[in-house]
This record gives sequence, structure tokens and C-alpha cells, in this order.
Amino acid sequence: MNTRPRIAALLLLGLFVLAACTPAAAVAPTPSPVPTATTPPSPTPLPVFAAGSRLAGVDVGGLTREAAREQLVALLTEPASITLQAGDVRVSLDPSEIGLTPAVDDLLAAAEAGLGREQPVEVARTGDLDTEALRTQLSDLAEEVAVPAAIHVISETKTISHSFGYTPGMILDVDAALAEVTRQLQRAEPPSTIRLTLISDPTPPQVDAERLLAEVEAMAEEWDGVIGFHLYDLATGEELRFHDTTVFAGASTIKVAIMLNAYINLKQFTEKQEFWLGEMIKYSDNISANHLLSAAAGGTGTEIAFTGAEQMSAMLADDLGLENLYLYIPYEAIDYIRQNNIKYKRGPKDPVGDPPYTETGTTLRATPYSIAQVYKAIDACANDEGVLLEKFDLLTPERCQEMLDRLATNADKTRMVAGVPRGTRVEHKSGWIEDMQADAGIVRTPAGDYVLAVYVYKKLTGDAYMWPDEMMAPVVAAFSRLAYTAYNPILLDPDTLDTPAD
Repeated sequence: MNTRPRIAALLLLGLFVLAACTPAAAVAPTPSPVPTATTPPSPTPLPVFAAGSRLAGVDVGGLTREAAREQLVALLTEPASITLQAGDVRVSLDPSEIGLTPAVDDLLAAAEAGLGREQPVEVARTGDLDTEALRTQLSDLAEEVAVPAAIHVISETKTISHSFGYTPGMILDVDAALAEVTRQLQRAEPPSTIRLTLISDPTPPQVDAERLLAEVEAMAEEWDGVIGFHLYDLATGEELRFHDTTVFAGASTIKVAIMLNAYINLKQFTEKQEFWLGEMIKYSDNISANHLLSAAAGGTGTEIAFTGAEQMSAMLADDLGLENLYLYIPYEAIDYIRQNNIKYKRGPKDPVGDPPYTETGTTLRATPYSIAQVYKAIDACANDEGVLLEKFDLLTPERCQEMLDRLATNADKTRMVAGVPRGTRVEHKSGWIEDMQADAGIVRTPAGDYVLAVYVYKKLTGDAYMWPDEMMAPVVAAFSRLAYTAYNPILLDPDTLDTPAD
């Protein structure tokens, strides 16, 4: 059997199997194009405030505008209260009650230029401050902290002399406090406590009427006799009265009424009449007073002066309604009466008026109250009002002011004028006789103008026929000083005081 074809077939089959079992060679894929990788651009950083930047006291260093805004809103929406301290008093001030609400957007707008810069920016607190509301709160605080002035009485043991002095009070100056609080609130970082300084009150106090009356009574107790005292405040109308309806001898104090009567009855004055007015008021000349009584009655001489005296007394009683203020005979007319057997009008015998009583005679009398009314009426007339203008056609405000100017020329400086500082204007007429001295008029002072009438009586005893000026005049001056210092107390040094404050 031929085996060669079979072997060839087997060989062919083996080769086929071998080929089938051999792995095929890997074919490398064609690479795809790879894009070039690029880094995305970084966002531009937002500008920030430099370190140390503060807006309305809030630190915004390193913060962007928006972050700073959030910080401001968070910290400024609820403003903290601020303490005001004045003296020993502390009160809380709520910024929201005075309109001090920080405007965040305004703060940021003001700081805008500082964003992104190296230099720190600082903006003060802003807000619509209600200064009137703040002033109201400060005024309330001022009332609470005010320390009143202390009144002291200065007295002497050798003479009757009381006067008022004071040590100043302490106050809060509201205008100055408003300026200081406003300045502090506008600071970048307002303090939690604002201290306000109390200052010495520059306004002297005035003594009230009750206290003044107590000192009048105390001084009167020291006097061995009778004191009559009347004070009238020309601004308020307040009166202070002590035995002011006791009747005293009128002496020369009634010459103010003689002058008034002349103005009521004489349209204008001759040269002689001008002279008499000057002599009567300035030097208390009695003969000049008699001439004016005669002239007002339309004549001359002593006999007509009696008519003028009664005419004036009737005017005081009937037109002005004044009691126990009259002169029925001319001055120094006793000898004339005896020589000519003159009949003349008289008042009732002593005692008259209200107690305590003095010796007065029957033809020339006055009370502190009544004489004060004459000065009140003249002053009112000078101010274009009052009874004198209503009743007397020849009187005008100008003529009444002329009377006051004449009274200011009085040369007597030992009684009322001695109790006030040099240069004080006093429109007055004084008078004195053997057992009585007096002064009455208007005192013009820095703290107020007043009418004052002071009468001092001491009964003659033993061989005394007249009390000397050295005894009587200083007492009138002492009461004048008391009244003046009630309006204008003396500034005292607290370190020199021996007496406690009242």
C-alpha cells in the first residue's frame, strides 16, 4: 500500500493545526490627536481695606467692601448705651433715642477710596444726631446734678449789721456739655463713659422774702427802739413789710411829695423854682421846700405855704389814697404861727396808726408803707403807666423820669447810700429829727430794682435832746445793706467761713 500521500496529508494537517495554535501578531492602533492641556485663569482678587482700617470704630482691616458691610451691620445695628457722668450722678444715654444710628452705606462710601490701598483708612461714626433730643436729656441731667449756692449771714457784734453772703453752687453748663458729648460721639470709637465737668454757678442767688424778713426781725430785736421797714420789688411786685404802718415823724422824707405836688401843679419851672427843687432834694433845704409849697398853690410867702401844705396833703390822701402821710404846716413855721396866731390843720394826737408807736407830733407824719407808694407811683409814671398819669394832666413819663433824676442827686451818703456799693444809683430822700432818722427811695441794682423805706426811732431819755448821727444813721445804712445783699449777696471764700451755710 502506498503510504506517501497519507503522510503528506497528515503533515499538511499538522501544519494547519500548528498555525491555528500560534497567536497572531498585535497590530498597533493609530494614535488619535491629543489636545494640548491649558491652566484656567485665576479670578482677580477683590480689593480689601488695609490692616488697621476702622469705620465708626469697627475694625475692617483685611475685609472686602461686602465683608466690611456685613461686619458693620452686625456690630452697629444694636448700638451700645453710653454712660454720662456729671459729679456723682451717672445716667445712660441710648444713642438710638438721640438719632445716633450709624449709616453703614455712608460709612462705606466715605471709605471707598481706601479699598486696595496700603494705608489704613479711618472714618468717624456718622448719624443724624438729634441735638434737641440730646439737649433735653442733658437739661434733665443738669437739674439732677445742680448743687445750690449756700447762703450765709454775716453779722457784727459791735454794731447792728447783718448782710448776706454766699458760696457758689455747682451747675452743668448744658451748652458746653452738648458740645462735648457731640464731639465724643463723633469719635471713631466713642467712649463708653463720657465725663462732664460741673462748673461754679456764675449767677449769684437771691435771698427769698421769708429769709430776708427773718433777718429784719432779728436786727430790729437788737435795736432799742422801733424799726419800720418796707421793701417793694419793682419787677415782681413782691412786698416785704415790717411795722410799715407804724406812724413816724415825716421829717424831710415827705419832701419827695412836695416835689411831686410841684410837678402836678406847675407846667414848667422858673429859674428860681429850679433852684429850690435842687436845694430841697440835694441838700434837704427847708426854706426851698416852703417856697415850692407856695408856688404850687399859686403864690408866694409863708401864708400861702400853709395852703400849699394842705393842698399836697389832700392830694396824697384823696388822689393816692395814702393814710398818715401829710404835712399841714410849712417847715420852721412855729414862730410864724405864734406871732400871727395862725390857725392850722392838725392830725389826731399820738398814738396813731398801728403799734408799735412812736412820738410824731400832729402835723408832719409818714409811714414806711405810704412813703414807698409815692416812689412806686413816680416810677410807674416814668414807665408810662399808673395812677399819676391817670389823674394829673401835667404829668408825663418824661417829667416823672425827671423827678427820679433829681432824687438821684441827693447829697446824703450816710444813710441808705452808705449801705450799698459805691456807684449804685439811689433815687431817694432822707430825713432826720431829734429821735428819728429815715431814708426812702429806689435802689437800682444788678440783680433787680426795689423801693425801700427804712425808719428808725429811739425814745429820748434823760438829758438827751437829740440822738447823734453816729448812732442813728448807721442803723438806717445797716437795713439798706441787708436789703441790697438780699438781691446781691457777697461772694465769699469758703475757706474763710466760720459760720455754717444756711
